[in-house]
Amino acid sequence: YSKPAAQGTGLKARRLSTSLPDEFHVDFCELNREYKSSSFLPGRRGQILGKGATATVTLMCRKEGSKDELYAVKEYRGRDKSEKEDEYIKKVQSEYSIAKSLNHPNIVTTVRLCTSRNRWNHVMEYCSVGELYGLVEKGLFQSHYKLEDRMCFFKQLVRGVDYLHSHGIAHRDIKLENLLMDKDGRLKITDFGVSEVFSGEHPGLRAAGGQCGKNMGAVRRCAPGICGSLPYIAPEVLAKESDYDPRPLDVWSCAIVFLTMTYGGSPWQAAKPEYEHYAKYLNGWKTWLNAHPDGNITDAVDGAPKCGPIFANLPSSPLKRLMLKMLHPIPEKRINIRDVLTSACVRTVECCSPESYDDTFSLEDMRKARGASGMSVLKNHKHLPPREHKTPKALQHRFDMGHGW
Repeated sequence: YSKPAAQGTGLKARRLSTSLPDEFHVDFCELNREYKSSSFLPGRRGQILGKGATATVTLMCRKEGSKDELYAVKEYRGRDKSEKEDEYIKKVQSEYSIAKSLNHPNIVTTVRLCTSRNRWNHVMEYCSVGELYGLVEKGLFQSHYKLEDRMCFFKQLVRGVDYLHSHGIAHRDIKLENLLMDKDGRLKITDFGVSEVFSGEHPGLRAAGGQCGKNMGAVRRCAPGICGSLPYIAPEVLAKESDYDPRPLDVWSCAIVFLTMTYGGSPWQAAKPEYEHYAKYLNGWKTWLNAHPDGNITDAVDGAPKCGPIFANLPSSPLKRLMLKMLHPIPEKRINIRDVLTSACVRTVECCSPESYDDTFSLEDMRKARGASGMSVLKNHKHLPPREHKTPKALQHRFDMGHGW
């Protein structure tokens, strides 16, 4: 299998959305008025959480808050010389206003937009475990996490994306690097830098009142062009032949995330025929489509294409068919995210995250309420990765000497 996309790898472009308003209504403040560096906290001196092509993320806390109330602060890069000032500010404020409008247990909470030293800073919820990519890179999805863990993560991801789509927003850069885990072991979607408001008012408009999903109607398609990271991008986007509906792109990316968690690497380098693994996958579809021109996957014996061991080795036939529906090469035939969520093999998954912040049931209440067949339950999973045991430096040289010290 191909390796997971390395941090910063891929065709990631901060492109202006086609639906950006001319003027945003965004409140911001000076960073140092409300927040201070984690350097002031014992054991956290100068902690940098991550660096990318467009930003650096550091750990900070409120000046007047508890020392345990930590935040991740994303400092954006400076404006490129070729970039107009107003376009640069639009990009930053668009990302912030979209992220700020979202309110879901599986999406990182955005707190504040600030400025510091002529740089924009995006203050958000701190997810202490970090990216799921790091857990895949360490091999934990093969050695530590079981199928029920992967299915729980997948259901949380699908719930988050379903929330986005139902509020007129497509993420367009779903990948393991943009999926974080908090201190409770729950998955959180982050990074809305290339997100598209495909329906309704942009949350940055004064008329939207900072809310997403206002006045939704027709779907606005995206202009041809690549955004995201190469292994996760759908073929219709890579083709750059015509405008596209961004929702099937997110569905495709979610399936790639699941397969990467399952096998420890992405199934192909890119969804283009010149790449061997994808070419074999596409040939399986072409053979099947010749006999099934309607392209609809069913439960019949020959109701789905045969696309190699990656799919044949999945633990159940319903899960295999679901992955194939999500990775349908014809975007108009691809399953939508709501149907993924309500499919039998996802609906019945026992999930440890609430469906929404409005869900006030306790774990015990949820278990007592479970009665109807197929109803999911709030499960008390233990998704936190095992602690790494580091050898004290004082003893390191002794272990390096081999047997008997």
